Amino acid sequence: MFKYLPTRLSSIDSPTDDREVMLILRLYRYLRYVINLVAFVRFRPIQPPEDPQLSSQDVTVILPSLEGDGSELMETIRSILAAEPFEIILVTIKAKEQRAKEFVKSMDTSRVRVLSVDNPNKRRQMVKAIPAVKTKITIFADDDVTWPSTILKWILAPFDTNERYGGVATCQRLRRKENMSLPEWVWGYLDALYLERRNFDCAATTYMDGGVPCLSGRTVAYRTEILQNPEFTQQFCNEHWLFNYQLNADDDNFITRWMVSRNWETYIQYHPEAEVLTTLEDNPKFLYQCLRWAR
Repeated sequence: MFKYLPTRLSSIDSPTDDREVMLILRLYRYLRYVINLVAFVRFRPIQPPEDPQLSSQDVTVILPSLEGDGSELMETIRSILAAEPFEIILVTIKAKEQRAKEFVKSMDTSRVRVLSVDNPNKRRQMVKAIPAVKTKITIFADDDVTWPSTILKWILAPFDTNERYGGVATCQRLRRKENMSLPEWVWGYLDALYLERRNFDCAATTYMDGGVPCLSGRTVAYRTEILQNPEFTQQFCNEHWLFNYQLNADDDNFITRWMVSRNWETYIQYHPEAEVLTTLEDNPKFLYQCLRWAR
């Protein structure tokens, strides 16, 4: 098939050709950067309305967790409770269910309940909780995030503004550890760069055409009616790769594709009051995370 390509594309056999190709790639790179930079500067988050139709009591947070307890999870739950959602549904595995219930009981709150599935599977954990949601908006959150108390009014603003908004995500920043070693500091710097670049790209593409690479599952909100559609549940739990292998990861990419294919609008709320703190690997495992995100 390559014999039909133009000579200068099918064969690069001189230094001049090499320089031309590199020049074209560099021009493309920096042109893309300049366009994204202009879009990023012009981007504005949707402001919370003065008289909102939705409130924090219209929000249920689904929190999948393998361990079901621990100091990091406690910090996550306390930060979410400070935003005053209607309820948090903590979904763990059957082997950890009793421990999770005791953990929640120790927090002295009636706004967290525990569900479980038989085996570790994030998609199954999410689907276990979705039918139990009674509010208009469902938020998925990771068990290692920290919320600002102001986050919900910003997440709800797009839903209040336009009924065609089906999914809303937030900006993210790295939560750094104290007293880091030099290798941890270097890996943490790379973590922070990744998150800042992602914020930049998502804000820019949202401004240009409303599209996003992915609505990150670290903290993301959807209209409950979308998630409780039986067709969504069936396909979400039965996505396959190479025809035979069931895909259990990549839940946020699946839901993002679902939004686009069903003509729902999406938005990124890039604002300090909607900024979620999260953790990433501060060791060579970060490279495996990057590989997984790039697949």
